[in-house]
Amino acid sequence: MADASPVAAGSGDHDDPAPLIDEQAALWAARITSSSRRSDPVASARLRAEVLTDLPAIDAAARAWTRLGADLPPTDVRVIGRLAWVRANLAGMRGAFEPLADRLSGQRRIASRVLGAQVGALLGLLSGKVLGQYVLPLGTGGGGELVVVGPNVLELGEEDAQLAVDVRRTVLLHEVTHRLQFDGAPWLAGHLRSILDRYLEHARLDPAALLESAPRLPEAIAQVKASGTIQPLVDIVLSPEQVDVLAEAQGLMSLLEGHGNAVMFDAGGDLVSDPDAVREALAARRGDVTSKILTAVAGLETKRRQYREGEAFVREVLDLGGVEALNRAFEQPENLPHGDEVDDAAAWLARLDPA
Repeated sequence: MADASPVAAGSGDHDDPAPLIDEQAALWAARITSSSRRSDPVASARLRAEVLTDLPAIDAAARAWTRLGADLPPTDVRVIGRLAWVRANLAGMRGAFEPLADRLSGQRRIASRVLGAQVGALLGLLSGKVLGQYVLPLGTGGGGELVVVGPNVLELGEEDAQLAVDVRRTVLLHEVTHRLQFDGAPWLAGHLRSILDRYLEHARLDPAALLESAPRLPEAIAQVKASGTIQPLVDIVLSPEQVDVLAEAQGLMSLLEGHGNAVMFDAGGDLVSDPDAVREALAARRGDVTSKILTAVAGLETKRRQYREGEAFVREVLDLGGVEALNRAFEQPENLPHGDEVDDAAAWLARLDPA
C-alpha cells in the first residue's frame, strides 16, 4: 500500500505558523516521482574519491579561463544521491516563500502541504536528470553549495564507459563556473532573489483554490509517475504573470548557463580528452522524453535555450572583446544582458560602451 498523503493529514491550522513549503509533503511526492534505481555503493564511493581528486585541477582551470574568483577559497563539493539533492534544494528554499504568508490567511498549513507536494513532485522528476548544481540559499542569503548527483553521473558514464572520466570532469567544470559566478560577484545572488520575489508576487495562492486542489494532488502525482507528464500540476503552479517574469530573467540565465557551457567545453585542456563526444552525450540526455516534458513547463522551460543561445552569446562576446569584455556582465546588475541582447552580443557591448 502506498504511503498516506501528508497533504491529506490533519484537518486544520494551529497557532504555530507552518513553513511555506512543507518538506514532509515535498519528500513524499519526490519519492513517488524520482527514480527508484539504486546505485552500486562501491561505484558511488569510487566516484566520490575521483571527484575529490579531480576538483583542485578543475577549480584552477575554471578560474584561469573565467578570470573570476581569484581571491576565493578553494571550491568544495559534495557527491550526493537523488533524494539528498531534493533535500538540498528544499533547504535552499527555506524562507524564500515567506513573502506569500500574508496571502494565505488561515489556510497556511494546508497551503504549505499543497505547495510542498507540487514542489516535491517537480524536484523528484528533476532529480533523475540533474548532474550537478551550485545550490543557492534563496531564502536566507549567504554562500551556496556545489553538489554532484552521483547516480546520474554514474548512469551517464555507464552508457559509454570511455566517456566516464570526461563526463565527470566536464560536469565539474560547469558547476565550478557557477560557483565562481556567484561567489565572485556577490551581488548576483541578491539580484536572483529579487527576481524570485517578483515571481512570488504573482503566484496562484487563492486559499479556496488550494483547498479544492488538495484532495486531487495524490492522484495528479500518480498520473505524473505513470505518464511522465507533469501537466496535471501545471495549471496550479504558474500564472501568466509568472511566465512574464521568467521571460525577463532569460538574459541572466542564458548568460550563466552559456558561460558555464563555454567553460566546460573550452577550459578542460588536458583534463577532458574528447569534449565533442561529451557535448553529444549531454545533448542526447537533454533531448530524451523526460527532459522534453520538463522543458515544456514554463517554470523550467528555457533551460535548453539558455544553454544553446547563452553559449552563442558568450562566444560572440569573446570574439568581439575577449574575456575582459564578457566579465563586465558580472560587475553590476545594470550590465547584465537583456533577453533580446542574448541574440545580439554587439548590441549589448554597444550599450555598455556607447560611442
